[in-house]
Amino acid sequence: MSAIVLLTNPIDPDETLRLSRHAQVRVASSLDGEAFVDEARNADVIIVRSPIPASILEHARRLRGIVRHGAGVDIVPVEEATAKGIPVSNTPGANAVAVAEYAVGQMLQLSRRLHTVDARLRSDGWHVSRELSSGAIELSGKTVGIIGVGAIGEALAGMCHYGFQMPVMGYRRDPSKMPGYIRAAAIDDVFRAADFIVLACPLTAETRGMVNRRTLGLMKQGACIINVARGAVINQDHLVDVLAQEKICAALDVFETQPLPEDSPLLKMPNVILSSHIAGITIESMRRISTLSVDQALELLAGRLPEPLVNPQVAERALKRMEILESRR
Repeated sequence: MSAIVLLTNPIDPDETLRLSRHAQVRVASSLDGEAFVDEARNADVIIVRSPIPASILEHARRLRGIVRHGAGVDIVPVEEATAKGIPVSNTPGANAVAVAEYAVGQMLQLSRRLHTVDARLRSDGWHVSRELSSGAIELSGKTVGIIGVGAIGEALAGMCHYGFQMPVMGYRRDPSKMPGYIRAAAIDDVFRAADFIVLACPLTAETRGMVNRRTLGLMKQGACIINVARGAVINQDHLVDVLAQEKICAALDVFETQPLPEDSPLLKMPNVILSSHIAGITIESMRRISTLSVDQALELLAGRLPEPLVNPQVAERALKRMEILESRR
């Protein structure tokens, strides 16, 4: 019986072809409830781009491992997989450049009000649009504060420091791992001092709701916050209230509820730029992530553990599980 790799969503075509030389590659017809659980029943590996329910683990008896096509594992039932000895891997850093470039692009848009200039030129004409330039600022010399200096944060810090001569502040649990040109700072100090604050941290119990009315209240007049992390890192109701005061501005790529509800007050706010969770999506980043994901899937099919593992504590049990599964083929 040939191996089956189930994709929650399509991946890079060339990498799909490479994977198909070693296994049947199937794309889920639905991610809803029983239909997806049924399709996952005979999967040897699942490559994940969309949230999957923990219930599949009760039925996917052949499952060797789960590969996260991306870095954030909040859409994978890691705890339940760990309990069953199922390894979970991911591809951290593969989209770091794409996300960092997105953040820089939003800083440029916000500093020059380009999104508003474009809209007003189309609706009100040349002269009205041109008047908006009176409030434009330069990035050079402005301070950027990065919450979560991992692969994305480091890529962004380098672009800001070397490309725009911006002082960089950063918060990381282990500040000794940050480049020397990043000034280590506590979260509150970043919010007080930075002109641009970029959230690039994972969503954890510690970071959920970390940005709230109190922290937003620390921001300087005219400062901007950019979220490329996860929506739930910000208390969205608090953010809406603070944005309504027009003291700060924002650029948001992620939200507490996705898709963003059509009645969200954010959609009517002029001092926020919105996008649909696309910061990490470029042709290049999707190819890199797909290559790494397929590499990891092939390792699992060969009876080996991929790297990096999100739950390395399952290593011994996972190898034994794969031996048993192989003996049943």
